[in-house]
Amino acid sequence: MKIAIAQVNPKVGDIPGNSRLIEDFARAAQALGADLAVFPELALTGYPPLDLLEKKNFIDENLKALKALAALKLPVALAVGYVDRNPAKKGKPLHNSIALLRGGRIAAVRHKSLLPTYDIFDEARYFEPAAENKPIKFGGAVIGLTVCEDIWAGTALLPSRLLYRNNPAGTLCAARASIVINISASPFYRGKSALRHRLLSGLAKKMRAHIIYANQAGANDELIFDGNSFALSPSGKLTAMAKAFGEDLVLVDTEAPGSPGRPAAGQYGSGSGGETAEICAALTLGIKDYFRKLGFGKAVLGLSGGIDSAVVAALAAAALGPENVTGVLMPSEYTSGQSSEDALRLARNLGIKTRTIPIKDIYGAFLGGLGAGGAESGVSLTMQNLQARSRGSLLMALSNANGWLTLATGNKSEIAVGYCTLYGDTAGALAPIADLFKTEVYRLAAYLNRGGEVIPPAIIARPPTAELKPGQRDQDDLPPYETLDEILRLYLEENRTPSEIVGRGFGRELVLSILRRLEASEYKRKQLPIALKVTEKSFGYGRKMPIVKALNFIK
Repeated sequence: MKIAIAQVNPKVGDIPGNSRLIEDFARAAQALGADLAVFPELALTGYPPLDLLEKKNFIDENLKALKALAALKLPVALAVGYVDRNPAKKGKPLHNSIALLRGGRIAAVRHKSLLPTYDIFDEARYFEPAAENKPIKFGGAVIGLTVCEDIWAGTALLPSRLLYRNNPAGTLCAARASIVINISASPFYRGKSALRHRLLSGLAKKMRAHIIYANQAGANDELIFDGNSFALSPSGKLTAMAKAFGEDLVLVDTEAPGSPGRPAAGQYGSGSGGETAEICAALTLGIKDYFRKLGFGKAVLGLSGGIDSAVVAALAAAALGPENVTGVLMPSEYTSGQSSEDALRLARNLGIKTRTIPIKDIYGAFLGGLGAGGAESGVSLTMQNLQARSRGSLLMALSNANGWLTLATGNKSEIAVGYCTLYGDTAGALAPIADLFKTEVYRLAAYLNRGGEVIPPAIIARPPTAELKPGQRDQDDLPPYETLDEILRLYLEENRTPSEIVGRGFGRELVLSILRRLEASEYKRKQLPIALKVTEKSFGYGRKMPIVKALNFIK
């Protein structure tokens, strides 16, 4: 059987547009001679639709579009993800479903059994799980139709303590399915694509079945979908591979494994750059799709001469085109000439536009209105924050005046411990590197310079500083970033206790002070622009932490 994997990039809520996209890819699959074209999870609605699922007309439109696709009577059959209604009087009103469209009709429907409710997932809020999943006969083969999580039960992809009561893949194996199709909208995080392949390769061997894995590409809000769809033979061998971070259409012939399918060389971060290359591609796509799907084309950001704004500017230029990015230099009396020189050199390297707007008069007006300042008072925290907020106000004003979107440039290390100013350097529509620790930002800068200077060496070499008072350095207020980032990583991503982190060789008082600072800064993070997610545990929708809480659990 010739199966086309249609790795598409739907837009949430754009059912007419998504339907046209599916039809276009279906016709392209037909031209390749495919018997069946497989599309990702909820391809008709886009993923995740969230509370759009509570709107009756939204569900109606998606069902109408599914019937219209079936009515096309294409020679190629389609397996399409959509939202179905639950006919039962009990349970949630909807199903997360896959339909087999063939011969002008909806030939078969299967519903998702396993509904994730961890990290960014909240599917049990909307959907009723299927009680069973039986295979169907198609093209002389016994085929299983599964949706995303249904294929991961009992594997290492799920949280260690997450055990489901049933295993749809195991059921299909017992029913002797020879081909298992899995449609997914599986968000990216570093290393995940390699893990998917390894686990499903083992499952293909165990089931002695072909596995067709169709994943969504593109980005919606904070989530990035890497694509990386693939097909596996019953021996676990990769027989077809779609590209990463983009739409694609690949064909696999289950009777002649590997024949037309694209080989997998260089996939899963195994090529030049490894996980850093993956993260760079993911963030570039995240910026591009956020702007494109919202209908914006131009970005503005502050250029401080520091590493964070340099990396964000480089990513924005790659995502949107350098002609669509404006970097704004906003020097104060504490800004060194070196910082401005480095920022301008970066802009020349990238080919982006720049504007210079000194903040001295704006900052002075703030101080005058407050009756603050004066040589005897020094540069207080209030005065430092007023500088950051002066810059944030300017960027948002430029955004308003020109129809641009502002990019915030903070990193995960600073955001974790609250080393940022609300309504200042946190102002913006999107925070591209807010899920990268500072040390990871430096690695990304090195990767961006792999083919020659993009980010000036002086920016990489200089000690980080906010330049909000004379002689300021980040590490006057923070431990070295190598230390800070490892403590934060152990706590956030590995969920280690303070005692376990101390056991890794860090001072107890240092660990406790960092973690208390992290938990006390939750109110800031709740007000930040959305952060593109590239790790398993980001500061976003997937981390549900109260703002008002005692901190006595950190001890």
